[in-house]
Amino acid sequence: MPDQPIRLYLLTGFLGAGKTTLLKRIIDHLRTQKIGILMNEFGSISVDGILLQQHGVDIVEINNGSVFCSCLKGAFIDALVAYSELPIEYLFVETSGMADPSNIEPILTNVIGKVKGKAYNYCGSICLVDGANFLEQVDVLAALERQVAASSLIVINKLDLVDDETAAAVAAKVRQLNPEAELVPARYGAIELEFLDRPLKVIKTPVAVESCNTPFNRPTAHVITATGIYDREAFQAFVEALVPLALRMKGFFLLDDGWRQVDAVGPHIEIRPTSIPRTTSELVIISDKGFLALTAVYGQWDQHFAGREMTLS
Repeated sequence: MPDQPIRLYLLTGFLGAGKTTLLKRIIDHLRTQKIGILMNEFGSISVDGILLQQHGVDIVEINNGSVFCSCLKGAFIDALVAYSELPIEYLFVETSGMADPSNIEPILTNVIGKVKGKAYNYCGSICLVDGANFLEQVDVLAALERQVAASSLIVINKLDLVDDETAAAVAAKVRQLNPEAELVPARYGAIELEFLDRPLKVIKTPVAVESCNTPFNRPTAHVITATGIYDREAFQAFVEALVPLALRMKGFFLLDDGWRQVDAVGPHIEIRPTSIPRTTSELVIISDKGFLALTAVYGQWDQHFAGREMTLS
């Protein structure tokens, strides 16, 4: 129906909470519909974008920061205006893990003034909460607290990694931050997608609230690029050594047992087979430790891969 507004959903959640996994399920569910994806990541390479492209979806990427930060807000608005001219029915914006969506309403108001195509129907924010790490993260990360507070639907994910007492404590904290949103428990991002067929309650944020994302407080994404084949045990030890300094690590690396997808959040590290063809090994390390993280990456690389070359950008 060409005259219908585009249904716009935000997908938020801290680094590694499961946003891309849920988005894959949504893509499969809406495979007969025309959808657009606007992906926002830290780093010059988009690991999640590579994964989603395997589903045959065209993606617009805005990298190296948060779309709610002044440094990228203009690019976000331009992308929304461009998408409004396309014959799509849904647009999903997967934000970076550190995004604070408090200023989404002023941004959309700005877009409405510029839009040349169809208008947007903002259908709300879906927030993925990492049940295994949320309680440790929420009290020290303002963006995470605001993601929860601004959400219409909150998915408490990774409950396979926690006991019932922890799950209850996570739900209680989420409810304290947002008493109005729908709460859904999940494992591996598996939830019913019936919410796509009905309106969600849009949680209003105060107009005075500005996003806490600024050019001065954003984490840094360091990208390791390497060629050749690497020992599996040495690589595992390398990644483990960087865990205390990294908010998230992800990428693709060629090990002696084949190409592997790497995904690390806190102490949880996955190095699993992948069929996605790559030409170069790349590992994104997202950290807020500055020079300390850079020093550690170089030091650990020399310790585990002495004599092997890599570039760090």
